[in-house]
Amino acid sequence: MSLEDRITRLEHREAITELRAEYCYQIDSRNWDRYAALFTEDAHLDFGPIGSFDGRDAVRDFAENIVGEEHPFLAHMVHNPIINIDGTAATGKWYFEVPCTFAEGSAGWIQGVYDDEYKLVDGEWRFAEVIADFNYFAEYDEGWAEIVGSDQS
Repeated sequence: MSLEDRITRLEHREAITELRAEYCYQIDSRNWDRYAALFTEDAHLDFGPIGSFDGRDAVRDFAENIVGEEHPFLAHMVHNPIINIDGTAATGKWYFEVPCTFAEGSAGWIQGVYDDEYKLVDGEWRFAEVIADFNYFAEYDEGWAEIVGSDQS
């Protein structure tokens, strides 16, 4: 791989990392339009038990009317990215942890893994698919030990 190809690959990786960070900041700050703009027009969002949403408008609606209504406060943190780039498409896997408040007023924790697909659209990386695999939703004071069990290996 040439030096130019390696630099381009690093630039794409950094742009995808910034895209994932922007996702966190926009949903946490409740900027629904800017959040939705991070997705392709035909994006697919799968949040398991919460639901599945197709298209940018449905993604925006999910953010405002489900996330926004169920969680008055969120502070997404993502880490341990594994990003694979193949031309104008890429995949990524990230752990996420989200201290939050629930609609009824209690504090909580959400944790899981994002499994992403990205597309390069007009020179900008966008989410084509986000699948969230949740390990737990836990009350702050109760923690997650009883939810995920102590026998996990």
